[in-house]
Amino acid sequence: MIKKSTLALLLTSTVCLTASSQSFIGYGYDNYAGVNGMILNPGTLADNAYKVNVNIFAVSALAGNNAYEMDRSRLLGLHFSHLQEGNGYYKANNTAYKYLYTNLDILGPSATVSLTPKDGLGITTRMRVIGNEYNLGNPLFQLMGNSNPNFYNVDIINRSLQVKVNSFAEAGLSYGRVLFKDDRAEIKLGVTGKYVVGLGYGSLASGPLVLNIDPTNQIAKAQADVTAQYSGNLDNLNGGASLSDIINKRNSHGFGFDLGFVYELKAKDPNITKLRLGLSVTDIGSLSYVNSANSHQYTLTADGHNTTEFMTQNGESLNNYFTRIQSTGLAVVKSAAPASKVSLPTAVHVNIDYNIYKRIYINGDVLLNMLSATNPMSPNYVTTFTVTPRLEKKWVSVYSPVSYSANGQLNWGAGVRIGPLFVGSGSIVSNMLKKRVQAADAHIGITIPVFQHRNARKEPKLSDSTFQEKNLTNDRDGDGVVDAKDECPDSAGPVKLIGCPDDDGDGVPNYKDKCPKVKGSINFQGCPAPDSDGDSVNDDEDKCPLVKGVASNYGCPPIKPEYISTVNRAADRIFFVRAKAIIEVVSFAELDRVAAILQEDSTLRLRIEGHTDSEGTDQRNQKLSDRRAKAVYNYLLFKGIAADRMDYAGFGSKKPLAPNDTPEGMAVNRRTEMILMNYPKDKK
Repeated sequence: MIKKSTLALLLTSTVCLTASSQSFIGYGYDNYAGVNGMILNPGTLADNAYKVNVNIFAVSALAGNNAYEMDRSRLLGLHFSHLQEGNGYYKANNTAYKYLYTNLDILGPSATVSLTPKDGLGITTRMRVIGNEYNLGNPLFQLMGNSNPNFYNVDIINRSLQVKVNSFAEAGLSYGRVLFKDDRAEIKLGVTGKYVVGLGYGSLASGPLVLNIDPTNQIAKAQADVTAQYSGNLDNLNGGASLSDIINKRNSHGFGFDLGFVYELKAKDPNITKLRLGLSVTDIGSLSYVNSANSHQYTLTADGHNTTEFMTQNGESLNNYFTRIQSTGLAVVKSAAPASKVSLPTAVHVNIDYNIYKRIYINGDVLLNMLSATNPMSPNYVTTFTVTPRLEKKWVSVYSPVSYSANGQLNWGAGVRIGPLFVGSGSIVSNMLKKRVQAADAHIGITIPVFQHRNARKEPKLSDSTFQEKNLTNDRDGDGVVDAKDECPDSAGPVKLIGCPDDDGDGVPNYKDKCPKVKGSINFQGCPAPDSDGDSVNDDEDKCPLVKGVASNYGCPPIKPEYISTVNRAADRIFFVRAKAIIEVVSFAELDRVAAILQEDSTLRLRIEGHTDSEGTDQRNQKLSDRRAKAVYNYLLFKGIAADRMDYAGFGSKKPLAPNDTPEGMAVNRRTEMILMNYPKDKK
């Protein structure tokens, strides 16, 4: 059977890493998330719940796959000793292309500070490990671990395979600012600049691979071009190098940015946000690595060799490993890759947070990956949709995220924040319901919270004599609007404009009027309404303001006179069974002509109105006219006219054309009217 090894050129070996959706799942959009909210959207930094929030330490770890399953008792009990295939974990029963993922996010000492009611500052230190694997086919996977004998002595073809991993640390400086604020709403923007240090990266990418081995692991055929690249500070990995050695020999750095926008609608209690809309772009930037001298494109020449030769030997460093596979004829060099540019995992976050009732919230989040999955060097986040209901108070939050990722995983988790401590998992609940587990995650953190002190807005009481005297009776400009309600307390104006003057009398007060000396339109900030299409009908009255028309049709193109006469003639010839909403057969031909007109000209719409005489009660007449108008509507619907091109209404006996005191007048009033229109439905 084929064994697993570190960065083996034979692509049957895998250290298959894929980033999960996000870190600290379910917690980051809590109104009291502080530093954790800032790393998702720096716009939350301004005017947040804290005067100061200090993150002492927080960590989020995720792992999962669709290749293997682990006994739930082993995972939840953390019993990993003697763990091997067939004892604690097993191959999953699927034939899909395999993925495995892990994501480690460590948030070090970090803090947010509210400088003013409108300005906030943040500092972060952070370390992440992120990676992806694509296109590990099931036949190749079946030869790993406990090999399936059905796949020996056959040509196994695997499409292009990629394995990529990046580890980096960052120090960030964030600034948030309130751009607009009143008693009920505010708009905030934020930006984070980051200095990023690359700790190490590795990439393995192949073209199509063909492999044929026998039960003794002898290679009959191995065909593939493989590009192996990794940062030079990893050369002595597995050869005795310590973590400090690797970090001290790092050779990459760069800069990154996060941008965020937040809109908040406040409840009467300023400590409760009724609605929050957030949009952010995180991890804009890249790292430039100096590659190891072993970073090359290789061609496999392993026919006749054994797969065990691709395994790393005890104490063998990466540098020695690549030297050996060349010297033993397992692979030959085709070209060199001296440097690599690795993008940060850029993502767009779209978030909505809504206060359902009192302290109960529902959060919806979409994380959109912005990197190409085919990039052979830059790991990316996975597009993920998350819904998180939560109970949130000042010192306590309980949350339960449900997430679905683009790789098809559905997880349900739970978490809690109690004062300075938060702990949770995005998958704990769903894993408790399974006997075998394919994915797991957890997060925990400790913070120091120093809250803002906010007072609820107080409405003045009418019983307050001082308020009555100073605000309910004072009217210093004498316009009849008391100063407490007057928007222009020093300039007399009409009551309907809340005390503000309007010199040109167009209904737009001077302070809002862009043309204060010319009577204009409310819709155009007090300036005369333009005529955008040049048809002599201004945009206020034009129902087709961007299409040239005629005044007789409200500024819309004229309708053919023969269409109008045909529809009017048809309306006069619609007959119903007495006192019922059943159309007489004699009327069908006329309605067919109306349907033909609507089918001929797709810009036309039809308004159908039903009317009765005054015989009977108003309630009966109203219902009858409604049913008759709908009967005509249904007939035309049956003839293929779309519902959104028609509407109908009944008016009973409310709109007579003649007095109802003669049989002739009553006959005139019993009618159906049909009006052709070619302007938008929402226009009157």
